[in-house]
Amino acid sequence: MVVPAVKESYFLHADCLIHGPTQEEVIISTNLSKKYLVNIKQNVLSAQSRPTLRSAGAGQRIYSSAQQDGVYALGTSSGVGICQWEGVPNATGKIETDTSFYSVAWVGTNILACGDNGTIIEVDGRAQQKCREYSSHSGSVNVVKVRDDNSFVSAGYDGICRIWDRRTGGVSKQFTPSSWASAARPKLGTHITALDVWDDWVVVGGGPNLSLWYMKEDAGVSLLDMGGSVPAIAKFAQDTIIAAGDDSFIYHWNLSGKLKYKVTSKLSRVTDLHLDTVSRNQPFLIAAGSPAELNVFMDLGYLSHTVPYLG
Repeated sequence: MVVPAVKESYFLHADCLIHGPTQEEVIISTNLSKKYLVNIKQNVLSAQSRPTLRSAGAGQRIYSSAQQDGVYALGTSSGVGICQWEGVPNATGKIETDTSFYSVAWVGTNILACGDNGTIIEVDGRAQQKCREYSSHSGSVNVVKVRDDNSFVSAGYDGICRIWDRRTGGVSKQFTPSSWASAARPKLGTHITALDVWDDWVVVGGGPNLSLWYMKEDAGVSLLDMGGSVPAIAKFAQDTIIAAGDDSFIYHWNLSGKLKYKVTSKLSRVTDLHLDTVSRNQPFLIAAGSPAELNVFMDLGYLSHTVPYLG
């Protein structure tokens, strides 16, 4: 995902990677509002190289996606799209707003979405209408991640990471990564561009250095060194943290904050990662960014091949 706090390049790059209709395919949504369906196994664009994804609207950008049981939630530049893949991507609904939604996540049968108006909305995935709104952030909310059915985590421009209780609709805990002196980078700001949650662990970064926090203690546990890079994406792969940003490396740490290894990609900047550790015998990781190509890593760390896509 490209976060608005980062000045965009005029070169083609990926906004986000979306699960394709099979495990061998991935959809790329780009900053130029173009969309491609790529077969990563055959290393070529599919014959259906520009899937409609009509729920995004013509010319609209897709910033984020989440897939559950074949139904796609899409965070777009004009609202939240809901799309089901039946040979082709068929739109089943759209919540039209003036808000750009930078992050979406499924919680049960509902969808959480956050964007540039400072709120998080909850959409009833069956009725396909907004059913709730969460307000506490000031400025855009860049990322929302689900912890469990009753709680989720959000962060954005104001630099505050909030843990929400869906049962009450309020914030149960919050912390500010830049308040930790080791993580603070005043010259880069306090905004947050990367966030993920796993159990009681939160990984978060942006203006502040990427850091690992333990919710039960409300404390930063480890600083995750990216050599000064600004993280664009961070993910938990169970007890491993994977992150990337505005350099060519993909970093892997354990929960103790020890760098296990960093993988060199052929990208100058990584904007999104697609991780699959469940559906195949050999787990793989796909990195997208700039220049306009995918880097496919087998076993999460071995660069197998690259797949270019056109501007």
